[in-house]
Amino acid sequence: MNSLPANNHEWLKRKIIKKGGIISFHAFMNIVLNDPNNGYYGSGKAKLGSQGDFVTSPSMSEDFAFLLSKQIEEWLIQFNSRGLCDLKMSIVEFGAGDGSLISGIIQYFFKNNKKLLKTIRIVIIEPNEGMIKKQKKKLEKYLKLGLEIVWKSLEEIKDKSLVGIILANEVLDALPVERIINRKGKIYRQGVSLDKNSGKLMYEDISTTKELNKSIAIAQEKLSISIPPKDAPEGWATEWHIEDEIWLRSVYEKINNGILLIIDYAKEAKKYYSSSNINGTLISYKNQKIVSNLFASPGNCDLTTHLCIETLIHDSETIGFKTIGFVKQGEALLALGLAERLYEVKNELKKDISKALSRREALLRLVDPLCLGDFKWFIFSKFQKENFDIKSSCIF
Repeated sequence: MNSLPANNHEWLKRKIIKKGGIISFHAFMNIVLNDPNNGYYGSGKAKLGSQGDFVTSPSMSEDFAFLLSKQIEEWLIQFNSRGLCDLKMSIVEFGAGDGSLISGIIQYFFKNNKKLLKTIRIVIIEPNEGMIKKQKKKLEKYLKLGLEIVWKSLEEIKDKSLVGIILANEVLDALPVERIINRKGKIYRQGVSLDKNSGKLMYEDISTTKELNKSIAIAQEKLSISIPPKDAPEGWATEWHIEDEIWLRSVYEKINNGILLIIDYAKEAKKYYSSSNINGTLISYKNQKIVSNLFASPGNCDLTTHLCIETLIHDSETIGFKTIGFVKQGEALLALGLAERLYEVKNELKKDISKALSRREALLRLVDPLCLGDFKWFIFSKFQKENFDIKSSCIF
């Protein structure tokens, strides 16, 4: 049992007590992120961008959406030319944040391909009402222009009804995870409980579930991932992405012909689940700073993890997706014309040196391997014609 100081709000205490005084870390993460009244995303209190708690690629620079839109445009043109549009094409975004990315994509098509835009509907899948309010405010001008933008839950979308591009930018990293810990060579889940005297949140070992055991066993058999790894020290802990397969399967069922683009931080399994990586990748963000104490301010911080490259690809292919490829974000954006974009910015803003330098810095951070450039782009496809081949400029 391990205790940490906590800024425990009464709402969270009541929820834990109602659940019997202890909940899994998976349940804790889901509550503090998605509770409709007090969760970081659920209540809409999430602050993105340089003035918020953390930056995303779309909030860092409008040029990210511009460059990504070039790839989306290329894919949609191929869909049109190869007769895949028996249903209306869609650009679908999961967890659209404050709406910056989808707004930038719409703006790109308004300026560069209005004709194609008229054949597209925008679908935003956002479970949190607080974030929907922010997105609608961001997209208000496009809604007034009559552009088809709809908000739906995944359950409201009919199976095999989507033709187009499905985007998940920094979405899977916020799906609730299980935390597992090594105790003398045996794996336990980490639960979260309340100390009755101090009211502090505490980690507490609880038994694993059949579902978790099965998921780990498959990874060990198919991917040669050892949990715990050889020579893992006592107390070695990590997260396990139990929700990824569920999410991927739900998305797969909705696609008729389409491409799924997942953008997130990700690590190779040999680094992720090594004996030297003793505490996984789970971190908390607030005011542009990493908060090591995950219990410091529940509901007021973002919680995020890296993905595991091998398990994500394995889960996707097991469900039925075809892997087109994966690439570092820096390499993808360079392939899509980032250098040319830098030159254009220089010419557009030659009379405003300060703004030009700011845009240049933001663009370079998108490809900096020590910053957002190390994000991975995973591109999966599902087509009714199994031999259908599609060009993707972002992959060399």
